[in-house]
Amino acid sequence: MKSSTKPGRGRSSKRRHGAKHPNAAIASATDSTDEEYRVGPGRPPKEFQFKPGQSGNPKGAKRKTSLSPDLKAMLEGALNEKVRLRHGEREQIITKAAAGIDRLVNQFAEGDRHARRDLIALAETLGVDLTAGQGRAIENALAAAVTAEDEAIIADFLLRHGVHSEPRCDDSDVTFNESDSEKPL
Repeated sequence: MKSSTKPGRGRSSKRRHGAKHPNAAIASATDSTDEEYRVGPGRPPKEFQFKPGQSGNPKGAKRKTSLSPDLKAMLEGALNEKVRLRHGEREQIITKAAAGIDRLVNQFAEGDRHARRDLIALAETLGVDLTAGQGRAIENALAAAVTAEDEAIIADFLLRHGVHSEPRCDDSDVTFNESDSEKPL
């Protein structure tokens, strides 16, 4: 851009010579008097301004209703509906929830892996014992299936991999010699 050679032509020359901004006189007048208030864009009249501690929307925003209570009520209603089921020639009237659980248990008994997963999760959530009181017998059968030699192999493996484990069986007289592992079967 070309610079002006004539004095007083540029914008900055007016300021250099002491001329004030054109609105400076109005601004200085409003600064001196606090009683006078200019109304304009972004400056509403004093009587319509928000009072201290008062919201601009006293009624507040409309609260959105949650769907979860409605969905819960609908699910409970659907599960409590009665349905007629036939078992052979006998007809039974039960709730849909009971029918669904019967179906899930039957699928579990048939070996469906998804039903097994769902039934185990449901039983864990509800605190139901799926072993039907046979938990101790199952533990004993599993303990008998693992022999002392198997225990020694597992302990040796864990020792080589830096994991120290307690032996699970209470047989203190069982010992494992390295010479036994070299014998052919």
